[in-house]
Amino acid sequence: MLGVFHFASSPMTTLSMVLAPSNVTFENIWSPFPHGWCKVNVDASWDKVCMKSSLGGVIRDEDDNFLRGYEGFRLAASMLEVEAHSALKGISLVADLGATHIIIKTDSKELVQNVNGGIGRSVWSIYPIISTVRRCCNQFNFYNWQWIPRRLNGIVDSIATNAWRRMREEV
Repeated sequence: MLGVFHFASSPMTTLSMVLAPSNVTFENIWSPFPHGWCKVNVDASWDKVCMKSSLGGVIRDEDDNFLRGYEGFRLAASMLEVEAHSALKGISLVADLGATHIIIKTDSKELVQNVNGGIGRSVWSIYPIISTVRRCCNQFNFYNWQWIPRRLNGIVDSIATNAWRRMREEV
């Protein structure tokens, strides 16, 4: 696990190094944003049989410098629920850093749609966590939710996957 965080925190690590297809250029993947902004990439893994999940995230500043990473475990009733919990953890950590502007990137289109718009018919059970995520976002001067393909969210996917493997080994 420390290896993934070490890779993410390396000054040489950029999103262009994360499993991007050869036809995607660095300019298509990342561009700097104004001073005072933070970006949090989030991801999660979930087993519907045992309802156990792992989550992870990486927080970077406007220059794409690693600020903080996190991982965790929890019981969850759905993949959407654990993705929302991962995002909430990242949002809370960015708030602790004192940022006023945040971009949240996830490979869960459903999470982005539910946070940005209405709650879908099938996700009323997680309305409380979606509501908490929205309320926490409102503490920032600006926030923006963005979907990112899993292949471009590789570092965070590795954090969640490695945490998941360790959790399964401990059982």
